[in-house]
Amino acid sequence: MKKFDISILTAAVLLTGLAVIGVSQAKDSAAAHAGAVATVGNSTISQTALYEQMKKETGSKVLTDLIAMELCKQEAAAQGIKVTEQEIDAKIKPIKEKLKTPEKFQEYLQERNLDEKGLRERFGMLLLRDKLFDKAYPVTEEQIKEYYEKNKDKLEQTLEEARPQIKEKLQDRNRRKHADEWLEQMKKKYNVQIMDPILVEKEEK
Repeated sequence: MKKFDISILTAAVLLTGLAVIGVSQAKDSAAAHAGAVATVGNSTISQTALYEQMKKETGSKVLTDLIAMELCKQEAAAQGIKVTEQEIDAKIKPIKEKLKTPEKFQEYLQERNLDEKGLRERFGMLLLRDKLFDKAYPVTEEQIKEYYEKNKDKLEQTLEEARPQIKEKLQDRNRRKHADEWLEQMKKKYNVQIMDPILVEKEEK
């Protein structure tokens, strides 16, 4: 089974490219040039050739991420779980404050091939995923107390003072521990089927 990437960010990098390539090549040279992604001397490398190579090398990984994103959306809708604009703002604000100027923030976006809308969509998906996981695998009071007893010398705080920090650490641990389990449950619930034999073969390795 392909390991579920807890970040669910890989898909955002290739989503646009994979969505639009795979277009059939026209026979005349002008149309072929228009559909090419590169030229080498008198030859062209087509979108179809690029897509097929990408599919063989990284297709199963990207597909896993795309499926995970769609499962998050559908399960969140089923449970009535939503992410507010204010919650997304709270994630982006520290980035802007750290970078200090709008110009630096734009550089940050460009380095990631994003605009601010794309960044907001990424954080929205991550927050949605976290809400789903935290509801499915909640941190218990017993876990918080156990963690505190084991680490109170390092924490140098009372239990109540350390509680938010401990809960956040345990939530992250739960997400990583149960990510694949949750994904498999959702695949069964929503009857996920992979239609391309190449991707099915890689997905099950």
